[in-house]
Amino acid sequence: MIRYCLLMLCISGSLYAQRKKSFEKTFQFSLAPGVGTNGLHAGSFTNIFSFNLTSGYSAANKFLEIGLLSNANEIETHGLQISGIANVTGINAYKGLSEKEIEQKYKNGFEANMIGAQVSGVINSVLSNAYGWQATGGVNIVRNALFGFQLAGLSNVVYKYSFGFQLAGISNTSLQSMDGVQIAAITNHTQGGLYGVQISALNEAGFIEGKNGYENSDYTGLQLGLVNKARERMNGYQVGLINISGRMQGTQIGLINIYKRGKDIGTRDGTSIGLINIGDVGHLAVYANELFTTNIEIATGNSKNKRIASDSKNKYVLNSLIYSSGSNAIVLDDVSWALGYALKKYFYNRSTLAGMGEFWFYSYGMNFTHLNSVKGKITKTLDLALRPEVSVGRKIHPKISNVYVFAAVTYATRLKNDVLDAGNGEQLMIDHWPGASLGVLIH
Repeated sequence: MIRYCLLMLCISGSLYAQRKKSFEKTFQFSLAPGVGTNGLHAGSFTNIFSFNLTSGYSAANKFLEIGLLSNANEIETHGLQISGIANVTGINAYKGLSEKEIEQKYKNGFEANMIGAQVSGVINSVLSNAYGWQATGGVNIVRNALFGFQLAGLSNVVYKYSFGFQLAGISNTSLQSMDGVQIAAITNHTQGGLYGVQISALNEAGFIEGKNGYENSDYTGLQLGLVNKARERMNGYQVGLINISGRMQGTQIGLINIYKRGKDIGTRDGTSIGLINIGDVGHLAVYANELFTTNIEIATGNSKNKRIASDSKNKYVLNSLIYSSGSNAIVLDDVSWALGYALKKYFYNRSTLAGMGEFWFYSYGMNFTHLNSVKGKITKTLDLALRPEVSVGRKIHPKISNVYVFAAVTYATRLKNDVLDAGNGEQLMIDHWPGASLGVLIH
């Protein structure tokens, strides 16, 4: 059936591509291309209403066109097109022309546009621009720009830029840029700028604009998926399991964030929030607190304002992974060890004096610690300590550039599900206490 449809379109193109003038008719009916009320030269007619028992071919259609297999218009399509297999706008528009003639026709302003809606079983195709919407069980294709909506069972493809919405079962592509929304099960892609939203398992953009961007801060792009990638720069938002970007001046939230520092003078770097953050700064800290005698903390994150000369302090946002052992039996008589995560903001002083740059710091943030009762085993029930923290520190000596001593104060809240006697289920227990930390940090 599909082969028959394509054959009909090819035959019709050979018969009618050489037409010189278009005539308008209110109504057209055809059995097949060349067999209908418009005769052998159906490609010379613009129809207001068109009904094709199999496949139809015309110069243009203005209001309604229905084909059991396919509809094809050479110049433009207005209104509604419905077909069982394919709708094509711009078919044979350049047939028989040399490359130079095609280029000249394009320079003269020729466009084969669709203004309205296309509905088909397998494919909708527009040679130039689509103003409106396309819906198909297979693939929608626009070879210039989309201004509207695409819905496809498989894929949507726009060769230039999109202003609108793409929804597909597998993939969406808007090659030059995307200013709107892309939603797909597998992948969304643009080689240029993302000025809207991508939601898929894999999202990819050339760059994402947002409020921290040097180039353009009027837009806020967002990628939401399992894996998000912005090749050149990322000034908007990425939320996923793995986030990858070039120069990053936006916000990443994920398990693993990979990025590069920005480079434009006067702009701020972004913020990465996740378990592992690769691309900028970090530290190692060893300390004791009221809960455990040994805490080992590995932090990764971002410097925020290294390119802002007017700021008096260097600012960092750091994510910490913490391993704790040697519990204090007085405070935690039922705990053996713990795993934790912390999100903190650090402020280091600036100075032009030798050895005095980043000589001291202060920080604030929140620790989340999962407490485990049996050594080597993770407790499956809720046992969580929430500890807001404020800390201060300074270098051991001006000539030892990276080693700091620090102290912190906290106020802990423990949330624990206790098992009740006689099979009565669990009860949430809440406890509070002040605390403190003392340790060494390598920055």
